[in-house]
Amino acid sequence: MALTEYERHQLELLAEQLSQEDPRLAARLCAPAVDAARPARRVAGAFTLLVGCFVLIAGIATQLTALGTLGFAIMATGAYLLFAHTRLALRLPRAAAPPPRREPPE
Repeated sequence: MALTEYERHQLELLAEQLSQEDPRLAARLCAPAVDAARPARRVAGAFTLLVGCFVLIAGIATQLTALGTLGFAIMATGAYLLFAHTRLALRLPRAAAPPPRREPPE
């Protein structure tokens, strides 16, 4: 849906006001979105997670605690590589702004 000229102008004014009031937040909001996770990192993470599963299962099958622990550590590393730079877009309800304070008449 296209914006009208008035709406576009209002957005520009809001952006300008935000950059004056809080330049750090404005810079963060205007920065290009970082790729959530590079495809190579995701593939490496998934592969590492899969290898960790196999090592963990081998440790359970052979009843070697050290091998099972190593498999779990490899799985944790793979999960970290897979999900570390993924940003979750949670939509939380915003709290209502408190009503403005009214000064008592003097």
